[in-house]
Amino acid sequence: MYAIIDTGNNQEKVEIGSKIEVDFISDKKKGDTVKFDKVLLLSDGKTPKIGKPYVAKAFVSGKVLDHAKKDKVYAIQFRRRKDSKRIVGHRRKVTMIDIKEINNGT
Repeated sequence: MYAIIDTGNNQEKVEIGSKIEVDFISDKKKGDTVKFDKVLLLSDGKTPKIGKPYVAKAFVSGKVLDHAKKDKVYAIQFRRRKDSKRIVGHRRKVTMIDIKEINNGT
């Protein structure tokens, strides 16, 4: 069984036992339970349930494993022949989640 969930600005394919990275969830601590109720597609291997836009009463729950930072990403503004450049970098914060349950709402 697998599901496709909406996690803010990303869509993730999840199965029970899979580990995913989502954008930083500030109000959850390590070990807390997270519930995703925006399920776009739900499949048991035979017939998929497709939501319009979401599958009614379906949810995916998981446990917060850790909060981390991704590698640094640089954005460079460069003007040729002007001896001018600007380098800006940032590190994106993510939350690691272990998927524990996929509920189809029935």
